[in-house]
Amino acid sequence: MLDIIQILPDSVANQIAAGEVVQRPASVVKELVENAIDAKATYIKVIVKDAGKTLVQIIDNGIGMSDTDARLAFERHATSKIRKADDLFAINTFGFRGEALASIAAVAQVELRTKRSTDEIGTLICINGSDFEKQESISCETGSIFSIKNLFYNIPARRRFLKADTVEFRHILDEFHRVALAHPEVALSLIHNNTEVYNLPQSVLKQRIINLFGKNLTNEMLSIQVNTTIASIDGFIGKPENARKKNGLQYFFINNRFMRHPFLYKTLINSYQNLLPPDSIPSFFVYFNTDPKFIDVNIHPTKTEIKFEDEKAIAQILAAAIRQTLGKSNMIPSIDFENEPLFDVPPLRKGQTIVEPTIDVNPDFNPFKNNDFEKSDFKNTKQNTKGWQDLYKVVEQNNEKLFENNKAQNKNVNENFRRQCFNFKGKYILSQVKSGLMIIDQHRAHQRILYDEFNKALSNNKIATQNLVFPCKLDLNIQDSELLRELLPELIQLGFDIAEQNENIFIVRGIPASMQNSEIKETIEIFFGIYQKIENISNDASNSKVVNSLVDSGAVPYGKYLNTEEMNHIIDNLFATSNPNYTSSGKTIFTILNFDEIEKLF
Repeated sequence: MLDIIQILPDSVANQIAAGEVVQRPASVVKELVENAIDAKATYIKVIVKDAGKTLVQIIDNGIGMSDTDARLAFERHATSKIRKADDLFAINTFGFRGEALASIAAVAQVELRTKRSTDEIGTLICINGSDFEKQESISCETGSIFSIKNLFYNIPARRRFLKADTVEFRHILDEFHRVALAHPEVALSLIHNNTEVYNLPQSVLKQRIINLFGKNLTNEMLSIQVNTTIASIDGFIGKPENARKKNGLQYFFINNRFMRHPFLYKTLINSYQNLLPPDSIPSFFVYFNTDPKFIDVNIHPTKTEIKFEDEKAIAQILAAAIRQTLGKSNMIPSIDFENEPLFDVPPLRKGQTIVEPTIDVNPDFNPFKNNDFEKSDFKNTKQNTKGWQDLYKVVEQNNEKLFENNKAQNKNVNENFRRQCFNFKGKYILSQVKSGLMIIDQHRAHQRILYDEFNKALSNNKIATQNLVFPCKLDLNIQDSELLRELLPELIQLGFDIAEQNENIFIVRGIPASMQNSEIKETIEIFFGIYQKIENISNDASNSKVVNSLVDSGAVPYGKYLNTEEMNHIIDNLFATSNPNYTSSGKTIFTILNFDEIEKLF
């Protein structure tokens, strides 16, 4: 029998390794920009075409590489920072070239131009799907230029799994933001399809945050800072009143490396105690610095999940720092009677005397003596009683009409009594039914209603739009603008009237009639957050993804107390849907507590 165990060729092994390192064009941007930073670059330009599918080019003014280093950097296991296993636990850099280049070169066409300041000429290297094509001397500037063309050209199945350009570019923006926030001392620019998206100069952290996400953050952030023997923490946290309904501006960094840490995230949210509005999330940019030996960054291929040696101690330090900052900033409302006078009292000028106000009183006034009344014609007019029988007939007719009106009104009262509702905790609608007490989740019920209406309207290509009396202006950051442009055709099809007025500024003139929501900005913000959370949905299902996100964000929220008319409206429309029992995601909408169950409680 023939042997079945074989050693994979390097080209195949590199393609398999690329699956962990290079998941999409954004992965290439991340690896090469971090390499440029480790090369001591002070300026980095990122150029992408077709969201990185056609081209990802990284230009830096770093120290460059010799011809030997440039060639070795593409070999497997090539690195400049690890010499022994213990070095894995003392890494302060991202990695200088080498770590990901072999994987990138296995799934793309790569060209490298590089030169050191001490060299007269530079080096050009071309690699095509792990196949080394050429290396030659060229004239170029100090630094490096990496050009990654036609990503996954040799793995068609992998390329087909890439999302639409708008989706892939948003992932590139995510990686660009993380690097830009971790290194405000580095000037960065981003160009997509020949359009400059960002041009960030070297700056301090707060200015970098403003340059990335807009001037609105200028007065929304509070500085935090604490130093301990375990770790130091600094950065900015958002004021409670500026908390948003969606994720987006939440960043943790460890030793200038972006990280995710659910436990620390929960600690941060809990530190706000009862200061946050319902279902709101504060913005934060929190930077941890500690000895590398106290953390493990190699527990995940993307190195975004970090394990601390003593995470409980880190959490306590973080919580104390946040509470101290919120306390110093007087986040709890108070009235300062010394600095905030309740009345505007004008000062008394020198020599001015206070004059007591006077009023005129007529001591002879008699309210029972009215000359005009005595002189009026009414006193001397004889009452006219002619035709009193006709007046009786009119009264009798009016009484009959009044009786009929009362009868109809009593009928409505009885009907309303049968559908009398009670809103419990702004979350549940309680209504009496023949078998007992019906309890309805108001948010889920409205979700079901909107879901059916949207899908029915989509199938008929007919959706009613409610024009707004006052159009709503949306001033979005670049990331949200890209997302809205991507989803605009579907939103318009669903009944929205939205148009881009200027760069990153949109005007909402109408919304779907069934939404009846005046908080347009908040609804759009929640919609963005929900949409971005939905994962593992292919491009051809993007429409249902928009609908599912929209019904969740547009449905009546928890905490809103409904009047009787609104509750009856939801009940009537719910039981007119295709499936009033469950939401589109399978969650229970209502339950009935029957009379026997209620009796057993007593």
